[in-house]
Amino acid sequence: MHREMTCTISDDYWTDFYKRSKSGAPVYPSQFAAFAINEFAGVDGVIEFGCGNGRDSHFFATNGFELLALDASEQAIALCRSRNRYEHACYRQCKASAAGREIEGFLQGKRKVAVYARFFLHAIDEGEQCGFLGVLSSLLPSGSQLFLEYRTIDDARQEKEFGNDHYRRYLEHRETLATIEAAGFSIAYEVEGRGLAKYKDEDARVGRCVAIRGRP
Repeated sequence: MHREMTCTISDDYWTDFYKRSKSGAPVYPSQFAAFAINEFAGVDGVIEFGCGNGRDSHFFATNGFELLALDASEQAIALCRSRNRYEHACYRQCKASAAGREIEGFLQGKRKVAVYARFFLHAIDEGEQCGFLGVLSSLLPSGSQLFLEYRTIDDARQEKEFGNDHYRRYLEHRETLATIEAAGFSIAYEVEGRGLAKYKDEDARVGRCVAIRGRP
């Protein structure tokens, strides 16, 4: 079960968004990034999906983590590359379902990684979500961590700081957790509520989870 906006996914929206140098999107790390970095347990690197303007990927790289950051928007990746000053941070433009080659290359010599995706699941359709989880399930080493944060159904009616003119798929938290488990992950931590992703006057209702590749 999910509630979906009537507008379609638009590459043009994100191209225009990241072209606007004063779009208002913050460049400091998100609340979720601050939470996640304290939970990275013995990982050899971090893979971020939907890196956007690089606010969280830059934070991880600044703290010394080897990084692969991915986004479907060419403009977003160009922006991240222009800001990047770390040799251990790599930015690539591709969809999550087509990221197998990039992930395989990044995983060489690594025993365990953290995969991070904030406000990503609700920004893709169900088919792309299936491809995303399938790629992770088939490629991630056992014990790797998955960090997800996404808007849930009760957030649909709330006013948004960045408007409602682009695609969002509001997710049912428990069903989403079940889908993640069905892809071969065990849920180590989960929560749903407000106060986790507050930005200016918007206090989004979100789901969060930390999942581990493989069964306990």
